[in-house]
Amino acid sequence: MFRCWGSLITNFGNFILRMHVRRPRSIVLTKSIESFIARSKKQSTKPFVSCSSSSLATKMNKQEEEEEEEARNRLRTYRLRPMDKINENEKARYVKIHFVRHAEGTHNVYKEYNDPKHLDARLTERGREQCETLAKSQPCKGKKNVTILTSPMTRCLQTAQLVFNEHVTNENNSNRSSNMIALEELRETVNYQCDVRRKTSELKSEFGGFACFKNIEHNEEDPYWLYWLNRCGSEEEHQKHRESASLYKVADRARAFFAFVANRAINENSLESKEEDEEIVVSSHSAFLRCMFNFGHGQDKFDYHMGGSEQTFDDRVDKTNNVKVVEYVDDDAFEEYMRRDYENCEMRSCVLELL
Repeated sequence: MFRCWGSLITNFGNFILRMHVRRPRSIVLTKSIESFIARSKKQSTKPFVSCSSSSLATKMNKQEEEEEEEARNRLRTYRLRPMDKINENEKARYVKIHFVRHAEGTHNVYKEYNDPKHLDARLTERGREQCETLAKSQPCKGKKNVTILTSPMTRCLQTAQLVFNEHVTNENNSNRSSNMIALEELRETVNYQCDVRRKTSELKSEFGGFACFKNIEHNEEDPYWLYWLNRCGSEEEHQKHRESASLYKVADRARAFFAFVANRAINENSLESKEEDEEIVVSSHSAFLRCMFNFGHGQDKFDYHMGGSEQTFDDRVDKTNNVKVVEYVDDDAFEEYMRRDYENCEMRSCVLELL
């Protein structure tokens, strides 16, 4: 209807304009008609706001909010305390986290990191023995509310399975498949063949009986390796560091991991029927953990660093803005404990303080 009226108004206005061209009487009148026509055209073409467009606007606003939240998380620093300092702040929410570096893998022994035979390297026999030893002393024994977050690399999945087997095979756990969750964010720095993960379908075939791959199943192929392959070329063309020469990307992944844990804690806190607080186990890698615990920290206290090499692939505008992933609350001994390099199958524990 708006378009019909707009057409009539436009035609009428054009007729009046033609009349004024033949017998000019008032420039003011002509300008007024032109203005009226312009406003009428604008109104006639104004779209009708339907429920669907309203929903679209809501979705767009939600997407913008998620992007803003993601941007904030990229620059967020998370607070860590020693295990014996839990509940120091009554206003905070605390989450116990146990970090484990995977047990010995074939690449750790032969040091042939770019050899395709070590692609997504497996554990050695010694590595399996290391897992058996840690399984006897791991601090979550007998606890019910334990969630294992693991890198989807085979050596980390194997380590998690062997060390925390009771938490994923307990017959009383009716939802055991979601008790161990594979997260791409916990991956090793992606540099060599040993850092390339297998196809998701292969991992699900081998570990799907106890691990949940819902967070990575949308990527059958390794998305990180594909990115660096496209940027640097094959392992023959580029034999130096890739992601380790762009450590801010690894730090972003570490922050995304902490954001995941924080969201779980919020949801867990909203549940009224829970017997005990959730404890988190993390099965990850040495270079990733090194970056997580050292990024943004200087060497004035301890001679630890992020590792890697010259940051040749750092494509940020401000390359000096290395915001810490974590801060250590009032305890130098604890900071030194967390920042030093991990041995194979070593576990360290702390609490995440959420304000």
